[in-house]
Amino acid sequence: MPSLFHQDPRFYRLGQGPVKHRMGYAISRIFVTRTDSGSEQFNYSEILGSALAATYGYHPAENHTALHLASGWGTQVGFYTFTIVMREFWPDIRRKLSHVPLHDDLEQIASR
Repeated sequence: MPSLFHQDPRFYRLGQGPVKHRMGYAISRIFVTRTDSGSEQFNYSEILGSALAATYGYHPAENHTALHLASGWGTQVGFYTFTIVMREFWPDIRRKLSHVPLHDDLEQIASR
C-alpha cells in the first residue's frame, strides 16, 4: 500500500534527545509518515493496511463481528507501535546491556 499512496514505509530514528520526545516521535509515526517527496502525510498505508488485514484475514465465521475486527485491528496497530518504539530505543538498550561505548559502536558500523 505505501506505493499506492506514494509513502515511504521506512522508520527513521531520531536517535538522540529526551526520552519523552523520542517516545512521542516514535508513536506518532503510526499516524504520520513521509511521502516519496519527503513531506509528512497521514499514514494511510499503515492504518488502512492493518484495517484491511484485520478484515480480510482468516477469522472463523463467529468472529466476523465489528468488535472482533476492531480488536484485531487494534492489536495490529498496537504491535506495530511497540515495534517502532523498540526500533527507536533498541540501539541505546543494546549499548547499555553490552557496555559498549558509543564511539566503539560507531566504529563498528563504519567498518562494515
